[in-house]
Amino acid sequence: MTFISIEFLLFLVATVCLNYLLPHRFRWVLLLFASYVFYASLSMQFMLLLLISTAFTYFAGIVIEKQETKKQRKKVMLVGISILLFLLGWFKYFNFVNDSLRSVATFLEWEYTIPYQEIVLPLAISFYTFQAVSYLVDIYYRKQKAERHYGYFSVYFAFFPQLVAGPIERAKKLLPQLKVEQRLTQENLIYGMQRIAWGFFKKTLIADRLAPIVASVYDSPNPTGSQIVLATILFSIQLFADFSACSDIAIGSARMLGIKLTENFKQPHFAVSIADFWSRWHITLSTWLRDYIFFPLCKGKKKRSQIYLGIVMTFLVSGIWHGAAWTFVLWGLIHGFYRVFGDATKSHREKMASFVRLDRIPVFHVWMKIAITFLLVCFSRVFFRSNTVADAFENAQLFLSLRSWSPWGLLKAFEIFPLLDLLIFMFFFIIFQLFQYIERNKVSTWKVVSKQSMVTRMAFYIFLLFSVLVFGVSGNGFVYGGF
Repeated sequence: MTFISIEFLLFLVATVCLNYLLPHRFRWVLLLFASYVFYASLSMQFMLLLLISTAFTYFAGIVIEKQETKKQRKKVMLVGISILLFLLGWFKYFNFVNDSLRSVATFLEWEYTIPYQEIVLPLAISFYTFQAVSYLVDIYYRKQKAERHYGYFSVYFAFFPQLVAGPIERAKKLLPQLKVEQRLTQENLIYGMQRIAWGFFKKTLIADRLAPIVASVYDSPNPTGSQIVLATILFSIQLFADFSACSDIAIGSARMLGIKLTENFKQPHFAVSIADFWSRWHITLSTWLRDYIFFPLCKGKKKRSQIYLGIVMTFLVSGIWHGAAWTFVLWGLIHGFYRVFGDATKSHREKMASFVRLDRIPVFHVWMKIAITFLLVCFSRVFFRSNTVADAFENAQLFLSLRSWSPWGLLKAFEIFPLLDLLIFMFFFIIFQLFQYIERNKVSTWKVVSKQSMVTRMAFYIFLLFSVLVFGVSGNGFVYGGF
């Protein structure tokens, strides 16, 4: 029962209806049952791990809160976090570390006897582990009281709209909403359905239409440089459409239950710098890394070199979180370098822009920064998308080659698209961009739609539904569901 399925929509409708029919004091039971049913339908074999992680985090939070001194609280917190990270490390990183050590031992001609283990990655473990860690840390700092109601805590830990791929919510935001009686409102229902429909649009008409095109290049033994450039740009569009669609459906589903989840994306491909990009992309992860990795690493640090090291270490954690492969490590380090280089050269770049009088043409200057930032992000995604480190460096070399960017070569690279698929994609991509254009003017697209006549609104909704049903393709899971 994935988000993109009739089964999920029927499941959501049933959950919403029952939620508002039940008295408030029983709703947590329904939400917990629905969350466990949803998770079990996707990954029944790891239900026990989810239950154990929930119970452990619940009791660890209470124990931390009961400690009389800050030093005692810190010890218990570190033990709790270590156990949570051990579970994550065992399932997600054991074979990565094991294979890396084996490669080093082989290179040095040492004997290495630890065998490869058949370990399956539990669904959503990266997301609910980070949520658990933030909960324990907030209790340690007295920013959050330990939740005593096991039912409400369990719902917070496994709330089905955001369990599989976020947003990564903080307890201080989600728990109070679960405890307050949410009223059935037309506004929440309509908004929720709109966000879900938009998520289906982006997933089936943008992301899943691009996925096989991108794969045909990245899985090819001998792609041309221009094909790598085009496929990488398309992958950036695919990844954004895919992940933001998942967030749209999560936010829409929760809103229908009266719960407001954190926005996870703010048009990241229109960022004017890498720092700006990370304030717009996967916002709940970015803020989590800032609050629980970067700030502790740089607490009390004043030297710029120490802060830069903290930035690199934070992005290294981001890369490792995304996947157990050296390609993700390199991707994280590239973004760490981007951030350090961007900060170190900011004043020089501003002086250069002033010297060549770019600042006198602000619109052109902004779009130039957007283009440069987007290309830097695309280059990093060569490593994110490549299957191996060797492939990543080969593809990166092709991406950076001037010949790969020749207009004729790029035009010829569009042959990876069947003509009909290209026309369909371009049509819906233009609609997608129109939505983003309206949003960039700080006007909600859905508010613009809601102000139209009933006939216009219904025609638009029918168009969305018709487009998804007739032209939408699916069958692929969400990219971030694998992290």
